[in-house]
Amino acid sequence: MRAGAPRGGLLVWGMTPNGLPKRWWLPPLLWTAAFLAVLIPALVFSATAREVAAKGLMNILGLLATPFILETVTALAGLALVLAWNQWRIQKDGDGWVYLAKTEPDPASLAAGADKAEHRLAAVVLAEKPDSALDFEARLAVAEGYLELGLGREALEHLDMLAPDEQAHERAAALRVKAASLAA
Repeated sequence: MRAGAPRGGLLVWGMTPNGLPKRWWLPPLLWTAAFLAVLIPALVFSATAREVAAKGLMNILGLLATPFILETVTALAGLALVLAWNQWRIQKDGDGWVYLAKTEPDPASLAAGADKAEHRLAAVVLAEKPDSALDFEARLAVAEGYLELGLGREALEHLDMLAPDEQAHERAAALRVKAASLAA
């Protein structure tokens, strides 16, 4: 699933691609404005309201400043910030899933001391799922490269590693004829 696509696969009218209503921020903003519209005049015109607000604020800050609660609130706030930043990053850049290239060297190469696939391909990471047709084309290109270098025997060895249905392909058969004539 691409980043920004709705999770259920269905985009409902009035919703953004991330699943939230288009103006999700409007009701909290209106309620906050209404609360402040009532609180500020009460604090300006009433000494009792100022005293109650100051005493309540001191009690809340005193409670939050106790060692265990302060540490817990700080840790939870930090965790919330990290999670929020990660969600923003995922929405912006995508989820980061990758496909790893997976090939196995032939037994002769391993016997000659070639690195195993997990060591050779440690840095190969593909952002999209590889297409098997492109993989076949790439393997044929390797055989063509051997032929261009005049290495017919190596080209034949590489063509022998193809699957039987791939060996029946007309391009692979043509390469096999060229490699056999060059190797002879």
